Amino acid sequence: MSLLAADRGVATPTRTCRILFMAALPQEVRPFLRRMPTQRRRDLGLPAWEVGIEAVAALSGMGRAAVRRAGETLVAGLRPALLVSVGFGGALTPELAPGDLILGETFWDYDPDTRELAARPAPPPPEPLPVFCRALEAAGFAAAPGSLVTTTRIIAKGREGQPLSGLARPVLDLETSVLAGVAAACGLPFLSLRAITDMGEEEIPGFLHGLGDRQAAAGAGAALRWLAGDLRRARDLARLWGRSRLAGRALAGALTALWPLLLAAGRDLEDQPG
Repeated sequence: MSLLAADRGVATPTRTCRILFMAALPQEVRPFLRRMPTQRRRDLGLPAWEVGIEAVAALSGMGRAAVRRAGETLVAGLRPALLVSVGFGGALTPELAPGDLILGETFWDYDPDTRELAARPAPPPPEPLPVFCRALEAAGFAAAPGSLVTTTRIIAKGREGQPLSGLARPVLDLETSVLAGVAAACGLPFLSLRAITDMGEEEIPGFLHGLGDRQAAAGAGAALRWLAGDLRRARDLARLWGRSRLAGRALAGALTALWPLLLAAGRDLEDQPG
């Protein structure tokens, strides 16, 4: 049993899987799970489902500490052949639209307090990214490789995100670089897929700013207080809700389109010696 699993009181399962899908929020995987044969896993210490007979999808929660803990524990316990990170992301440049898909080509950490941007390990994908992009485009999705930038919290892009604009198709999230590091440390192939919720000129509603390492959730009370300050903000909440639904559908369609490729890659990787 890994030390992290022991600390959390999680029993290391004896079953393994070929593919481990990880997301932070249920909205990011629920539409995909509805399309697939699934069975709830109750032995992993966090929300998780078997997907078919060869994969597990799990929710880590928000914040880098939670993501690292979940990633290390599940990789040690399930011993997957492939780690896949999925979720929502915020665009920083104007060429990306809501529902567009970005596959991680480079991975970065960004601290908005210090404006420090640091490159992180980029474990190889199970197939070259153009293979996945072509499959997604054939299924009708806009998809491209890009730079996934993991921040310590949700930021005001216009004020705090300027140092990132020079990256190729930069997209903000709160998890990817951590899981890329877990995959690199374990020698696992890694694929990360982000669906855009907010465009480059758009900001996440203010009551969500600061969510991340120090604050893992924002309740309805915070939303209502923020809304009470200006009822015109209701349209921002409606937009975020609609964009999240759009991004969830895009992820579901993308993962469904990539499912045969991912299964084949997982089987090939499992058959490799060592």
